[in-house]
Amino acid sequence: MESKNLKTLQLLDVIAEDRFRSQRELSKTLQISLGLVNKFIKSLVAKGYCKVTTTTKKRVKYILTPAGIEVKKRLTYQYLLFVYHHFKSVEKRLHDLYAELQAQGKTRLVFYGAGEIADIAYLSMTGLPIQLVDVVDPNWPGSRFATFKVQPRLRHNAEKYDALLVTAANDHETIIRDLEKMGVPPGKIFFLG
Repeated sequence: MESKNLKTLQLLDVIAEDRFRSQRELSKTLQISLGLVNKFIKSLVAKGYCKVTTTTKKRVKYILTPAGIEVKKRLTYQYLLFVYHHFKSVEKRLHDLYAELQAQGKTRLVFYGAGEIADIAYLSMTGLPIQLVDVVDPNWPGSRFATFKVQPRLRHNAEKYDALLVTAANDHETIIRDLEKMGVPPGKIFFLG
């Protein structure tokens, strides 16, 4: 999905909440510049997707029109298709990785990262002879992931697991350094690639 369409959908979602919001608040919510919010709103008004009503001298309210509701539905459908296809692509890469690990006799895994990628990796294990033995994420210690309590550090020695799958989305160089400090053998570290 194009970035412009995604931001348009996000703006339409916020407008649909039917709350008073300044363009500055919309800018913070959508994480785009104030000027870009102004441009998006002018575009939505020009296309007839929303109306702007003045409530006081300094406050305005944005209201979705029936055409705006239809565009929001269409963009939501496109977004769901985009996410679904992305999910299926990641799931295929995971199945390929799991098949490679199984062929090497590596069936006991540790996830490093407890976010969205870990969710997909865990769902993709269903029905496979792969077992998750622990979840490590220094950013989420003590939180729950499936049946596991997320650990801040690896608590098993290398004999208790066969492979460590990095399921954190960013800063892989720092993660590799942290894993080295924890004593994880480089041959046991895998990335979704």
